[in-house]
Amino acid sequence: MKKILVAVIFPLFLVFAQNASLRPDKAAIERAALDYAEGFYSGDAGRMEKAIHPDLNKSFPRFIARTGRDAQSYTTYSQLIELTSAKAGLLADSARHLEVNVLSIDGDAANAKVTSANFNDYLQLVRIGDQWKIVNVLWNGGPAAAARWKGVKAEEERGAIEETGLAYLDGLFSADAKKLEGVLDQDFNKVTLTKILQTGKPALQRQRYESIVENALARIGKQDESARSYDVKLQDVMDGLAVVKAEVMSTTEYLQLYKSGKQWRIVNSIVVPKANQPLTVYLPAIAGEPMIDFTLPVYSGGDFKLSDHRGKNILLVFPRGWVGRVWCPYCVYQYLELAQLEKSKSIRKKNDLEIVFVMPYTKEKIADWFDKIPDALQTLERTKTPPDPADGNMVQVEYAQWAAKHFPQKFDVKKGEAPTPFPVLVDGDRTLSKQLKLFVNFWDGVTSEQNMASAFIIDKKGILRFKYIGQMTEDRPSVEYLIECVGKL
Repeated sequence: MKKILVAVIFPLFLVFAQNASLRPDKAAIERAALDYAEGFYSGDAGRMEKAIHPDLNKSFPRFIARTGRDAQSYTTYSQLIELTSAKAGLLADSARHLEVNVLSIDGDAANAKVTSANFNDYLQLVRIGDQWKIVNVLWNGGPAAAARWKGVKAEEERGAIEETGLAYLDGLFSADAKKLEGVLDQDFNKVTLTKILQTGKPALQRQRYESIVENALARIGKQDESARSYDVKLQDVMDGLAVVKAEVMSTTEYLQLYKSGKQWRIVNSIVVPKANQPLTVYLPAIAGEPMIDFTLPVYSGGDFKLSDHRGKNILLVFPRGWVGRVWCPYCVYQYLELAQLEKSKSIRKKNDLEIVFVMPYTKEKIADWFDKIPDALQTLERTKTPPDPADGNMVQVEYAQWAAKHFPQKFDVKKGEAPTPFPVLVDGDRTLSKQLKLFVNFWDGVTSEQNMASAFIIDKKGILRFKYIGQMTEDRPSVEYLIECVGKL
């Protein structure tokens, strides 16, 4: 985990600190967008110069009919000012049909959308001192121009756009250069607002396609899988262009995309640090220290908030869950064994204990887990039945003997009759599972959405006293040992 801290916390010190006294100023962003658009249409170079940053990156995905391919065309800062001064875009006010929408304001960065008669623009802006400046633009022709992406429906494209954003984040943090090459335009441009330490003044840092891909090839920025937490949401889409909000643990990145053939490609982005993120988001739960508080929905209804249960010991169990094609049978066994002990020995009352299971799935998926408990039990019984030693596979024989020794009981559970004596929490967004670095997509040889099988014991004062994270699905303390540990608190 210490390596992850270096990867995700240290860059925050390099990023321009947000001024808490400055509030997001929607009116100022709209003025900058109007200075840009109206300045061009009116031939007012002063307004244009006021609106755009000297490091402006304005791109247009130009379709080349002879090849059927796209190429980015750029308008530079000086070119845009000179074109405006030459009144190249002159258009009467009544014919402009200008509309500005601020899509997001996030600290010192913002996204806006400008539609007009001749152009559709997505703008990315940064706040420099008390001024908002446009740094990235992705545009195409407006209604007066021939529509390039006829028949493209926004909602039908949502899935493909968000999948592109997810592939980008996964490529970054798994250091998968091929995945990045598949979604990035070769003119990809990434902006971060930084602070020059010697002068204290803000400046733009840019990364291009080559830098991003070479970093991936060199495994720079790669994070442990359990630390990768992504959330991608479409903000806006129009005529083959889109803006996406992509969140990871330490930053939010706003992506500008365009459609190239059947593939959406990312061409511009702006990065915003989560400067006010609490340190607990980055740190693991440490035995001997207070357990992080959390609130999650309970499968049977209501919510479970950890701090509401002070005065009780807590056994927090994270089953592995879904294992590619089946539910983990050892997790089911562990659950049923605890349920049986509760029924026969009242272990919760005896130990001032609450037992809580956390599943990294939706309520519907957890319902399937309960429904398939009998199937998982059958899988376990087959595992415990040794093959014929004459077959020569002694590993299988020994494994069957091992499973029979460690999971000796047989449970008679019919579909729809699984016991529910303690809360099962719905961690459908994987918030807690990811914060504790447990959720992974590949573990113990299987690609699936799953948790590393784990157990946490928290005492009556909210202190984490025991933490066990399995290295493979069979690697978990026995129920008897866990209850023994609780009894010693």
